[in-house]
Amino acid sequence: MTAPYSGGAMKLGRVLLLAILCIATAAACDWWAGPSQVRSQAALQRAYWGLAQDGLGADVTSLVTCPNGYPCDVFATAANYNDAKPDMDKRLTVIWTCQPQRQVLSEVVISSLKARMDCIAGPPIVPRTITILDASWGSGSASSTVDVTQQVRDICGTNSTRCQVPAMAYIFGMPDRGPKMLRVRFTCNGQTTPGQQSMENGVADLRCERNADLGY
Repeated sequence: MTAPYSGGAMKLGRVLLLAILCIATAAACDWWAGPSQVRSQAALQRAYWGLAQDGLGADVTSLVTCPNGYPCDVFATAANYNDAKPDMDKRLTVIWTCQPQRQVLSEVVISSLKARMDCIAGPPIVPRTITILDASWGSGSASSTVDVTQQVRDICGTNSTRCQVPAMAYIFGMPDRGPKMLRVRFTCNGQTTPGQQSMENGVADLRCERNADLGY
């Protein structure tokens, strides 16, 4: 007479055990996944297209049709910028902001490729504000190096937690004909950093993260 009851109790026990395992698995998955990603908004700041000597004429911001808030591919194609003289030496530079991360990101690509304007990183664990102390551009000798502090400040803004500065001659000028270097000194929440630099046609990535932020 007790067999049916015993079998029912065993089935109920299995159901409860299964439910507990499901809950535990879900909790473990959430733990491994970490904090949820923050929905960020990308907004075009500046776009440039052309050769090093083009200067202010390289600014093609008004010709980029990326909608703010969404990822967007910006193509390095002469026709997109009303350029009747295609040249494989021409480069496209795109600078955009990401909120709420307070980031300024950029990318430099050669002709026929594309820059991806997107925000994929979550907010910094410890948000620290970048302050530009000084920046220089040129080959290194005193006679061929110019102060570009204000131009870099204009790119990074006043409250960025990360700032990628393109080392491009059509942004900073051509103090000499040789290979040039962008050098930037900055602080993070007032604390000095080693600074960053980039060769011409690259990007100087100013960041404030530290190993201690991750508990290393």
